[in-house]
Amino acid sequence: MPQLPYALYDADEHYYEPDDCFTRHIESRFAKRSVWIDRSQGPGPGRMYVGDERCHFFSVGAGDSVGAPGVMKAFLRGESEEGGSPSLQPIDGLSVPEFVDRSARLAKMDQQNVEACLMLPTTGVGIEPQLRAPRHREALYPSLRAFNRWLEEDWGYGKDGRIYGAPLCSLVDLGEAIAELGRLLAAGARFVILSAGPVDGRSPADPHFDPFWARCEESGINVVYHIGRTPFSEIYNVPWGLRPHPPSHRHSLMEYALSFTERPIVDTLTALVADNLFGRFPRLKILTVEYGSSWVAGIVRKLDHISRLYSKDMWRFGAPPLKPSDTFRNNVWVSPFFEDDVVALAKLLGDTHVIAGSDYPHPEGLLWPAEFADEVESMSQDAQRRILRDNLAGLVA
Repeated sequence: MPQLPYALYDADEHYYEPDDCFTRHIESRFAKRSVWIDRSQGPGPGRMYVGDERCHFFSVGAGDSVGAPGVMKAFLRGESEEGGSPSLQPIDGLSVPEFVDRSARLAKMDQQNVEACLMLPTTGVGIEPQLRAPRHREALYPSLRAFNRWLEEDWGYGKDGRIYGAPLCSLVDLGEAIAELGRLLAAGARFVILSAGPVDGRSPADPHFDPFWARCEESGINVVYHIGRTPFSEIYNVPWGLRPHPPSHRHSLMEYALSFTERPIVDTLTALVADNLFGRFPRLKILTVEYGSSWVAGIVRKLDHISRLYSKDMWRFGAPPLKPSDTFRNNVWVSPFFEDDVVALAKLLGDTHVIAGSDYPHPEGLLWPAEFADEVESMSQDAQRRILRDNLAGLVA
């Protein structure tokens, strides 16, 4: 593990949720209409449900059988042909104290030389789009509110300056979204998670949603897009004869390319730029986490190219004051995969908008968050410190 003269701020850490994370604080009439785990079949992974329907993204409990932290590192770095499965050497994630308990995690962070982290869901990022469906929609906001209350209770929003839990939100109902955002802000939240993609036939940057974005800008809260379940599997997969709801880590090659990782975040950020969200709200802060960064050069180059080819009539919600690449550099922070070219990303965006994330304790991530320092060792000491600490620290200051 690299020895650093300062403690890290880690932009991508996770917990494994308990069975009752969506139901502990939910109104009783929604308890079996929300997300729950069926363990009546005996030993082994519990079956995950959304109401009366199997969960699309996680068919079993996400932490029940999962690879240990960092077990895929050599494979992802191209140093081994073995280890390409996130279920390699599976463990029961719910039995590891630092994966489920805040006090144990703080002790682990001390051991790892991590001063503070953005703490993100595992199960939580695979649920919201399924709850949008008509059969579940009445339970959508009760479920999100219940999850966020569980998060407040078990992990918190960083009042001690260490673990910054990121609650869930949805733009499906504007009034409900604004109400929950207001409650989260009053509780001290510094981050909020949205699902990538369109919302009931609207771009997330449609002026219809401006009251939500105005509150985000006014408060300074950071809006996070994290890989997970999105509407893109239904939008892009079905016309090709593919599954509308491929489960996590079991996508076919084409399902993966069409509707997972890069495509959702590229299309979403294209919408935010093209629909002039940042022209209307220039102080918004958007974070992309666990989408990697290999797509960033392509999107900024393409958007700049298109914007030069056509007149200002191409902007349906007004022309942005800056060219797209500069807009991106002003308003978007990117957490790359450790196996990405982090130095090239910093040259493209500037090192102030790159934030290191370990993905601990997921198998695709790093066992020791400080290992990320190996990816930026060719950069200046000041640039390294910004990526490994100061940039995220600035977002929560």
